[in-house]
Amino acid sequence: MREQELDAMLLGRADNFAWITAGGDNRCASTTDMGVASVLITPESQYILASNVEIDRVRAETLAHLAPADVFELADYPWHQDQAGLLDEIPGKLGADFNCPAARGRICDLTSLRMPFTPWEADRYPGIGRGVSDAVERVCFRIEPGMAERTIAGMTAAELIQDGFTPTVVLVGADDRVRLWRHPTPTGNTLAHYCMIVVCAHQGGLIAAVTRSVHFGRPPQEISSAHEAAARVHAAMIMATKVGVGYQDVIDRGCVQYEAEGYGGEWRYHHQGGPIGYQDREFLVVPGAKQGRIANRQAIAWNPSVPGAKSEDTMLLIEDGFQIVTGASAEWPMIDVEADGALVQRPAILVR
Repeated sequence: MREQELDAMLLGRADNFAWITAGGDNRCASTTDMGVASVLITPESQYILASNVEIDRVRAETLAHLAPADVFELADYPWHQDQAGLLDEIPGKLGADFNCPAARGRICDLTSLRMPFTPWEADRYPGIGRGVSDAVERVCFRIEPGMAERTIAGMTAAELIQDGFTPTVVLVGADDRVRLWRHPTPTGNTLAHYCMIVVCAHQGGLIAAVTRSVHFGRPPQEISSAHEAAARVHAAMIMATKVGVGYQDVIDRGCVQYEAEGYGGEWRYHHQGGPIGYQDREFLVVPGAKQGRIANRQAIAWNPSVPGAKSEDTMLLIEDGFQIVTGASAEWPMIDVEADGALVQRPAILVR
């Protein structure tokens, strides 16, 4: 606000609402970036703005985790109007994180403020990653040939939701669709032998990403080789990811490994991931772009892929290393991958 010479700031996007309220979810419709409650920040106070339909639920549930309870003052408006009447009373210049008429085009991107995590967010994050990974793995152990991709996607969403997670991405590809499409949105196609499940899901706004693959019967060499190649690229990127290292350096290392695996230029056909947090990726790391250096307590999800395989997990950087927060469970088969003199364990294809 000081930098932009603003007298007040309105946050209505779900990512920024979760960040500024330490985990509150203002969504009612899950398919929009905007929520049903907003936060108004002034130099002296902070307010929650919501319609008369939502205000009591927001007070009792959305903000129930906050202590003391009077962190925010609450203000409501009639559902058949909007919050414009409240905003008209604000003196001076208003900024917003969305196209709000009262902000008069002063739209602010707060991505850099959400990065890296606070110590409190970093403490919460491993539990979130573990929960998301466990939910996906439970589905992998339960699916059967003959199931439709949409059925598997529904099982995955159900496992996540019943454990308190909200899926933002659920992709399921079976057999040839894994090879054809990097983003296999679930269809009525039925599983015969091979299945990949890709998930991003959040709890309290913090998102973790994970991919797992299953094969019924021994995978053919083509699939095994593709999976191992993706795992080796991922391992190289993991080992290159360190506090103080440039994002560009990690992407460069991944591109070198793609070449070594015989998949030179494969990065052009799917994004490689990047920092994650209150968005599925806070930004995508792009080869050739200067996008800063990796900070302590930064969460990152790399996801290198080749035709028919992808390797994806979420890691949290700590001062002297990293933690794979979505690391596979003890029941999941692993492969040992050598990367830059270190041995890295990556999830194997689960053979059923």
